Amino acid sequence: LGVAAAMGAVVPGIALEAARSLAGPSWMRAHSSGGSRWRWVLYSLAGATGALLAGPWLVVVILGAGAVEIVARTPPSARGLFTPLGIITGLGTVGGLGALVFEALKVGAFSYGGGFVIIPLMQHDTVVVHHWMTGVQFTNAVALGQITPGPVVQTVAVVGFAAAGYVGALVATFVAFTPSLLFVVVGGRYFARLRANARAQQFLTGAGASSIGAIAGSAVALATPLRHLWLVGLALLSLVWLVGLRRSTLSALLGAAVLGGLGALFGLPLPH
Repeated sequence: LGVAAAMGAVVPGIALEAARSLAGPSWMRAHSSGGSRWRWVLYSLAGATGALLAGPWLVVVILGAGAVEIVARTPPSARGLFTPLGIITGLGTVGGLGALVFEALKVGAFSYGGGFVIIPLMQHDTVVVHHWMTGVQFTNAVALGQITPGPVVQTVAVVGFAAAGYVGALVATFVAFTPSLLFVVVGGRYFARLRANARAQQFLTGAGASSIGAIAGSAVALATPLRHLWLVGLALLSLVWLVGLRRSTLSALLGAAVLGGLGALFGLPLPH
């Protein structure tokens, strides 16, 4: 438990480092492609706020940022031709495997800009709506995902196990990775055309900035369950290690595992 708790404390720092590494290229892209850096800041703030407050509606915030960027860069005379994308959202009110499949589908379909984007939505559904895990268990699940391929999205396997055992883990993993597989297999031939499409790039500029803000906001959501001072201190230390010193995620996780094991041996309090 000490190892898991300590590795979970590192996860907020990993999220912030992910946001930092994506922010630079996205900021430059907004300027070089003719976009407004002020709008980039607003999209990022909207994403961060959405990650903290919007819960399952974070996806709408990200899609909205992309749509606003298209409208902002479309000449007034041509705006009448622009039709906003209709957004269909499900509430996942069914229980058991049905709710789990829907959750995994959302994780796989909306992990734009990195898996941390989907963390606030997944955390809300898993902890608040379905009560499959506690906040601490969810943070530990994200930490466990960091040492697997497809790190953050793979967290859905642990969520699936908590919801429906081994069958749930297998089903959740299969469903979560299906959208990206289909996107590559079916849509791969259109990638070059998509990169040349001005409106597609405008949408990605707005949605990308909002996603980066959401990733940063997810760090706060992941840090919220930390209650013990030694875990808070470890979280701050990992932030300096990852963001300040630019060290690797793996070294942070391994170091946290060692410190967590020692903490358990010396009787430091552990989350339940």
